[in-house]
Amino acid sequence: MKAATVVAALAAAGGLIFSAWTSYYSVQTAQDQLDQSREDADRELRQQAVLVSSWTQIDGSNAARGEPGVTTGYIANRSLDPVDQVVVGLSTELKGDARTFPLDYKEAKTMLYLGSLPPCSRVTLPAFVAKRQLGPGMSLDVSYHIPGVSFIDVYGQRWARPSSAPLQPLKEGGPVNSKANLSAMSKVLFEDEVLGLTWTPAGASNTQVPAPEPLEECGPAK
Repeated sequence: MKAATVVAALAAAGGLIFSAWTSYYSVQTAQDQLDQSREDADRELRQQAVLVSSWTQIDGSNAARGEPGVTTGYIANRSLDPVDQVVVGLSTELKGDARTFPLDYKEAKTMLYLGSLPPCSRVTLPAFVAKRQLGPGMSLDVSYHIPGVSFIDVYGQRWARPSSAPLQPLKEGGPVNSKANLSAMSKVLFEDEVLGLTWTPAGASNTQVPAPEPLEECGPAK
């Protein structure tokens, strides 16, 4: 009788252990599936945003004549859908002997609103436009760079893509020039509070920013 009781107790304990393991495995499987679903959703949400980028190039072909290189900025949308409310950051870089600069001169930072960027297109930002926005009449030997770009994707998500940091979603909504949006964008692009935003839609006659040009190759694989 005692042996039967022991066997029954062991069987019950084994059943409890098996049941607990099964429950644990089911929970872990469900958690893994949930994590995978979140990763897939995040990847799908980012699939357009990762195809929007900005950069600068310096033409040094006149360096032999002692002339400074000409900096040109570019903002590209290599996705197959448009992006809206495109804002590009600009920042000056000083060259030469800092002792020759005015004592009240500080690094200039600003943001330009370029409007919408069509699918598979690129906006070219001429050097004279950038320098005019950074400081009218600036006579210093100054070049500039683009610290990043912000935009709204086809899903309605606002992003900021710094040139030297990962893509970041922004939670702020409302007008692009609201204080909350300007603060959020500038903190990601400049790591600083830059609240100035100049309206310079690409292709508008009064901005001198050329209209977007089509790109030859686009899409996720490009």
